[in-house]
Amino acid sequence: MPQNNEKLLEKLKKLLALAKSDNPHEAALALQRAQKLMQAYNITQVDLALSDIDESVSNYWAAGSVNPPRYMLGLLDIIQVAFGVKSIIHSGFKPSVGFYGNKDRVELASYTWEVLARQLIVARKNYIRQQNKRIKNTTKTSRGDKFAEGWVLAVRSEVHLFAMSREERELASLWLEQKYPDSGTTTGRGTGKSRDADMSRHIGYREGENVRLHQPVGGQEQHKLRAER
Repeated sequence: MPQNNEKLLEKLKKLLALAKSDNPHEAALALQRAQKLMQAYNITQVDLALSDIDESVSNYWAAGSVNPPRYMLGLLDIIQVAFGVKSIIHSGFKPSVGFYGNKDRVELASYTWEVLARQLIVARKNYIRQQNKRIKNTTKTSRGDKFAEGWVLAVRSEVHLFAMSREERELASLWLEQKYPDSGTTTGRGTGKSRDADMSRHIGYREGENVRLHQPVGGQEQHKLRAER
């Protein structure tokens, strides 16, 4: 199959769409042309399906390492559920996160991730800054992590399921195997123990309730994100 030949793939998709026409002659002609092109360029049905899978990479990664805290993985999961995509963390000097799946949704997922992740990091820092200066830094960090977990939990309750179809899940897995064959999984690092952990989580939850996530409706590729204060 030719590399990066989007025009050819789009032409094939149009021909296959015409092959479903109510006009028998038009449908047969379109199917014949599509089959000839597929044979000539060694293109399979799987190749066509995979062309609908894409990745959008966000360079915003505030977790400090490839092994992120659990609250960041929780936020990633929210984006995956909200937009019906999958995510992968790219290691390197400056780690990044990629969202892959249906090409019509990955860019929105990446953008929404950046908006929410920035809000979460700012909220967590502000909460830590409010702690008593005499408290140990490890305790402040632990409380900040619990706050972030509560924040993410509240945002999750705002998300309506945008489930990937079985075909999309299978294609996304195949795409990942082909593009990133050495990728693995991470469970994220846990938070340390501290007093008032439940209170910190509760405060984070209350602040996270102010976030509103609106998904695209009726096929329109637009969404709104706002945080009320």
